[in-house]
Amino acid sequence: MELSELKEIWESEQKKRLHRIKINEKRVNEITVYNSKNKLEKYINISIIGRNLALLYFIISIGFASKVLNDLLYSLPAIIGGFAMLFSFFQHISLKKADYGSMNVVELQKTIHKFRIHTLRYAKFDKGIVALWLFTLSPIYLKLFFQISIFSNQNHFIVFIFIAVVISILITVFPFDIYKKWDLELNEAEIKLNDIKEFEIE
Repeated sequence: MELSELKEIWESEQKKRLHRIKINEKRVNEITVYNSKNKLEKYINISIIGRNLALLYFIISIGFASKVLNDLLYSLPAIIGGFAMLFSFFQHISLKKADYGSMNVVELQKTIHKFRIHTLRYAKFDKGIVALWLFTLSPIYLKLFFQISIFSNQNHFIVFIFIAVVISILITVFPFDIYKKWDLELNEAEIKLNDIKEFEIE
């Protein structure tokens, strides 16, 4: 076999190998994009559900407050907690579903980045608002369903304040934060998408 023939065979095998590598990389990239889109869609959908629930919680607070409207010690905090939930609803009003399937890599990156900024900006408000809502609604719930009036019984009031303080501390120091988890996962997706974008340019 001539040297030229060996060279041709070698070059042919190299081309086939490079072609297989490109096909495999393309498949990996498609899977990465697909997973990133699914992850983003899932988290945005959860956030939208949470936003809509905030509106429901506002209605619940106003409904409970109306049952004890003449007693401001119970009704006023519940109204404040309800409007805090309404405030949360409007904070997340910009969230909307999109056609994630038709997004290219650059559009997907921008959408992920925008969602990350949104969640990190409002995460601290969300936790505080949920805690406030629970604390302002609980006295009415205890009064209506268990006939426990925490504002007219010193012992009940002290126990309630103690529980509220403990829960507030736990919320503050508890290591698991769903928003941080989302941010880490979406940041990783952004990095992978950036690698794909650079690969496509090449």
